[in-house]
Amino acid sequence: MEIKKYLEEKKQKIDNALEVLLAPLKEHSVLYAAMSYGLLSPGKRIRPILMLSTYNASANSEDEIIPFACSVEMIHAYSLIHDDLPIMDNSDLRRGRPTCHKIYGSDMALLAGDALLSYAFEIISNPKVIKSFKQEAVASVLHEYAFASGVKGLVGGQVMDVVTTSDEAIDEETILYIEKKKTAALITLSIRAAAILAHLEDSEITALSRFGEYLGISYQIVDDVLDYSSKPEVLGKDIGQNVKNKKASFVSLYGIEKAKEIAKEYSFKGIDFIMPYGNKYETLKELALYLLERNK
Repeated sequence: MEIKKYLEEKKQKIDNALEVLLAPLKEHSVLYAAMSYGLLSPGKRIRPILMLSTYNASANSEDEIIPFACSVEMIHAYSLIHDDLPIMDNSDLRRGRPTCHKIYGSDMALLAGDALLSYAFEIISNPKVIKSFKQEAVASVLHEYAFASGVKGLVGGQVMDVVTTSDEAIDEETILYIEKKKTAALITLSIRAAAILAHLEDSEITALSRFGEYLGISYQIVDDVLDYSSKPEVLGKDIGQNVKNKKASFVSLYGIEKAKEIAKEYSFKGIDFIMPYGNKYETLKELALYLLERNK
């Protein structure tokens, strides 16, 4: 499979669906402009693509899961908008253009993030969306979304990221905690939710979840490497943020080359969890390898 072509095709499908889902808000909310700016910026859409890939491995159609995939991207976009705020990372650039608060102000950016998080749950609880799935599967997935985006997931990771800022004694265990919660939680959710909605066996859901967690950790380590070694015009966002904000990472702990090796180890360990299923998850494997070598 030509993985770049696959990513572009799926990204376009997600982008189109995001526009359709957001369009009804245009006439009903002054937040629409800020929400659409933060959500429809030219991102990679990795999380929704991972969801589609996982679901496609077991289902004949992906159309019914598109709203769930878009909702994950909305949660991700909300987290980026809030991360970039002056009271957090104070970033000026995101996805190749000024951050949301630079255009609409911190107040509107904050509320746009809140609205995207709420709208994500509105979408995946819509009777028209959930009618294609078993009721117990939908209930389980709603819980997974809340868990991954809340105190025990994304927000919990962000909190630890904040409270350990400037902590010179931060260790590998704490860094892993942050990366599992702040980054891996949504990546794992994307894969795990698809597996639940596809009605897979518990053992297979567990294997895919572990793959997602390890992929998420690797993804964040590569992000941290790029924060130290890339350029804004390539990465599409501010670089040197970890140094500026005095945040620890595997790069600050071990250096760039060692961090790259650790990222590689996590990617391959993650792939090991889905190897027993043969070629069923070949696309997931290819995505993991591609993301390991990305430059932005």
